[in-house]
Amino acid sequence: MIAVPKFVARINLKPLLPLDELERIKPERVLKSVQREILKSLRAKIMQEPLTPAARKALAKGITTKIGPNSLTVIAKHPAFIPLLKGQKKGQMTWLAKSPTPIPIVLDDGKVIFRSATAKSMKDGKWVHPGRAPTTVIERARREARRIVKKRLKKEVQRQLRAAMRKTK
Repeated sequence: MIAVPKFVARINLKPLLPLDELERIKPERVLKSVQREILKSLRAKIMQEPLTPAARKALAKGITTKIGPNSLTVIAKHPAFIPLLKGQKKGQMTWLAKSPTPIPIVLDDGKVIFRSATAKSMKDGKWVHPGRAPTTVIERARREARRIVKKRLKKEVQRQLRAAMRKTK
């Protein structure tokens, strides 16, 4: 027969944290730090896209975030985000024929050359945009944001709980 001890443990029924200490935990502080980290991550991902340096810089500056009541919203202000996110079909760039000045073209090696778009060059099939597949930069950033939020919220709540526990001792 196994002997069962009469006294196993004493449980203190006092709450671990007083209610006023729990109210000091501020989720806004966590969201602000997550907002900064997500914006930094988004801008870093845009800088890795296969675009010209000037385009990457303009797109990175044209993105902001806003904390809503139930979400964190990414706001893209630059008009170039539309073809970047939706993609662009292959097609003739007829609007270039209206240009009064020669068109600068940046080559792969960074050298800039100038060409003129004429009715004849349009008819010959030149000035065709090769098209672009939609980029997944926002989707990748959304997945990254979820990961950041989970990690940061857990750490921040733990930190704030520990600080509140130290104050109650």
